[in-house]
Amino acid sequence: MAQTRYQDDFYEAVNGEWIAQAVIPKDRPVTGGFYDLVEGIEKEERRVLKALEAGEQDTPADLAEFVKMHQLTKDWDAREASEKEALAAHLAPIFALNSWQDLQDSEDDLIKKGYETILQPTIAPDSKNTARNELWLASPSLILPDTTSYKDNEQKESMLSSWKDMVQVLLERFGYKDQAAEWIDQAIAFDQLIADRRSSSEELSDSWKNYHPMSVDDANAKVPEVTLKKTLKALVGDEIDKVIVYDGPFYEKASEVYKEENFAAIKGWMIIQNILDVASFLSNDTRILAGQFGRALSGAKEAIDQDKAAFRQARAFFSQKVGRWYGQTYFGEKAKADVAAMVKDIIAVYEKRFDQIDWLSDETRAKAKVKLAALEMKVGYPDGLPDYLEKRAVNPDESLLQNAKRFSEESVKEHFEKWGKQPDKSRWGMPADMVNAYYSPDFNHIVFPAAILQAPFYDINQSASKNFGGIGTVIAHEITHAFDTNGARYDEKGNLNEWWTKEDFAHFEEKTSAVVDAFDGLDSAGAKVNGHLTVSENVADLGGVAASLEAASGEADFSVSEFFENFATLWRQKAEPKYQELLATIDVHAPAKLRTNVIVKYFDAFVEAYDVQPDDGMYLAPEKRIQIW
Repeated sequence: MAQTRYQDDFYEAVNGEWIAQAVIPKDRPVTGGFYDLVEGIEKEERRVLKALEAGEQDTPADLAEFVKMHQLTKDWDAREASEKEALAAHLAPIFALNSWQDLQDSEDDLIKKGYETILQPTIAPDSKNTARNELWLASPSLILPDTTSYKDNEQKESMLSSWKDMVQVLLERFGYKDQAAEWIDQAIAFDQLIADRRSSSEELSDSWKNYHPMSVDDANAKVPEVTLKKTLKALVGDEIDKVIVYDGPFYEKASEVYKEENFAAIKGWMIIQNILDVASFLSNDTRILAGQFGRALSGAKEAIDQDKAAFRQARAFFSQKVGRWYGQTYFGEKAKADVAAMVKDIIAVYEKRFDQIDWLSDETRAKAKVKLAALEMKVGYPDGLPDYLEKRAVNPDESLLQNAKRFSEESVKEHFEKWGKQPDKSRWGMPADMVNAYYSPDFNHIVFPAAILQAPFYDINQSASKNFGGIGTVIAHEITHAFDTNGARYDEKGNLNEWWTKEDFAHFEEKTSAVVDAFDGLDSAGAKVNGHLTVSENVADLGGVAASLEAASGEADFSVSEFFENFATLWRQKAEPKYQELLATIDVHAPAKLRTNVIVKYFDAFVEAYDVQPDDGMYLAPEKRIQIW
């Protein structure tokens, strides 16, 4: 078999041999660069956990409660023996709802205790005053992945049939055979009411369109049969004068959903949703059964095994503490300083690039530099954690589900106590052992957990070109999010604010629309890529490569090929077709292969280094090589 040429399919040329040999584990639908790192971290954490439980080493303070939790999650016999009693106790407050008025009277209490209800209140910074937390209202989640999943009737019925089969068996398992058909029909009927009015993932991807502040009286007037004002006051413990609606179009029609005549459907929906919420904390058979629909959607062949499930469940409640321990144990100060220096180098590149962009006016350029200068970074792991997480403690005399429900209650309480206060910018949105990174538009900061700071992304012993092609592009990607199609609308304090001149923003939108067109309709395992859904991430990829490439080119031993080939290595992936189809519907990122091949062809340095000619698959005419940042 002939070797794929770099000039024809760069992703395949770099990753083809790996893809041919890669085996997708049966318990997940995908494998690849990110997943290899995740697996390696989990394997090491499980090794340490086993050693701690065997008494072979002292238990670090950050892992003490995690180890106690694992004693509960791995006791499958106890989980099975108590599951029917545990589920009945969990569902008792839902079964006690006999009327619409009962729901109105008790919804605040149900939310406080961690139940899923029809209202979806949450606390987050006000997008136009990020110095204060406000109460937001979102739309309920759907059974299917997205509103678009309901458009094709054949596809919808196929997916719902799979879901119904799973729920039917689950309900029969717990003695609800006689009620199963009715509850399932009710849940699907209510789900359809939501789906017909809820915004799609594509529509919600424009974050600035999801800000709809109003008085609590005006919000309540939109759902007149809901005692919204009373419920929200009970949640935060004070009178509320303002709410922010996230999914505006849904809320305009929410009165058609949240009303007394739908109570029976709502109750059936709540029963099933709240069974599914806790099923993974019950017996092994129940856990496997309740994951059946998710596996059918993703294409995963098997459920994860008992040992892995027990580890992940215990870790989930102590993820920030486990992550901090991981960062402190495996991430050195030398690496932290090196990565921090790379961030500063790339920020300096960005500042210089702002000066070189001819379509920016002096006014907009100056404000862009203000935002860039205000950008904060977090590298490695957090110094401190929220008090409730530091104090979270396992009660070994309670069941697994009782502990999980108590933790949930504590989390909800702490969450609603944040209302009206200044947001805590020191908090990390992900644990330090997560292979990921993010930009927060609310706080204008970038965060790089320790877990992603390893090869192929970063290795203190690999060349600077590889590091810039790896973690450098990730760093620059996150910085670019401050100036992507969403981030560009927020100022240096994280507030929604039109800081651009109208002419400059029109130029910017013209350029980003070209990025939409570059990806829209491309094939991914038979599914079509949505250029609008993925545009912010694609703009960030484009800017990330541009800025990191410039930073790398200043290194004495700079190698164009090492840079681009390590960038392609980051995105190597092998996935089940169903998983790729699912992501095409809901993921704001383009498919892995396109994140490589579409992006690199926009760079003259790539074209020249690989001598790409007009007849080659990786060729793009110079006038079409989009550059934004």
